[in-house]
Amino acid sequence: MAELKSVCRIRCRLPFVLLLMPLLAFSAPAKVRVGVLPVYDQGGATFAPTFSSHLTAIIFRALERSSVDPVLLNPGGLYSGAQDDWTLEYAKQSQVDVLLITVLQRIDVPPSGGFPIRVKSELLDLKGARSIASWESSARVNKGDIVSENMRAWSGEGSRQFDKQPLGRAAREIAADVQAQVARAAAAVSPSSETALVPSQTGTCHLDFRVSYVAKHASSKSYDVVVNGRDETLSITDGVVPLTVQPGPLLIQLVVHDPPYKMPKQDVYQANTQVDCSPSSRNLSMEIGPAGEAFLKWR
Repeated sequence: MAELKSVCRIRCRLPFVLLLMPLLAFSAPAKVRVGVLPVYDQGGATFAPTFSSHLTAIIFRALERSSVDPVLLNPGGLYSGAQDDWTLEYAKQSQVDVLLITVLQRIDVPPSGGFPIRVKSELLDLKGARSIASWESSARVNKGDIVSENMRAWSGEGSRQFDKQPLGRAAREIAADVQAQVARAAAAVSPSSETALVPSQTGTCHLDFRVSYVAKHASSKSYDVVVNGRDETLSITDGVVPLTVQPGPLLIQLVVHDPPYKMPKQDVYQANTQVDCSPSSRNLSMEIGPAGEAFLKWR
């Protein structure tokens, strides 16, 4: 009888312990945080700006499936694709371990036939501001296969259309090579902190999103925004987007139409964060600074 009571004391507690487990937040094995700068466009072709914006998001999604923790960065309209002091300081403020710089090289489109799309990449360790890897990725496309690329690079529907086209396949081929190179080089870097996991909750929660211009203490009233591939532009009311989201990753892509005078904005802002649906995380803002640099902030 004593043995039976002892077994019961252990087993009878199991449902209670298992019930609590989904409500707890754990720390994942530490991952190297990779700051992903926008693909800098030096292509010169008519489709190059759109290709660069799509490629930035495709590289981010490829890195999400790897051994690193990617963070989309937005250094502003003055960013030149170089590892200058401004870019390095911005990256350090973003609390990443390494910085990925990608530059779309000049594209020479022939009258007919195939041609290469080349992207030069460099990975910097921010602890010593030193280069730990550099390489060039490329993919070939055929001039006759290029369909009009004037769709919005940041829109959910535009992304799906792009993915189906030869340029989309070329972007994925380049991103796959970037993913492999980054994972290989980042393996030699020590992560600066643990990677926080979102509590394994179910259901949805509500949050408000806005865009603010911090230097002017003002909010944007005119912007287009896509959240996790869904166009939420028509939901904007007085600058605020009410969102119903699930706990987990959140990808925001947007274009602002009312920046302060002479502010060097980016053409497309792309940023990511994690939603935990806690009461203290119900207001999310993209804060854009005087140089067009941006950070996502929970309020």
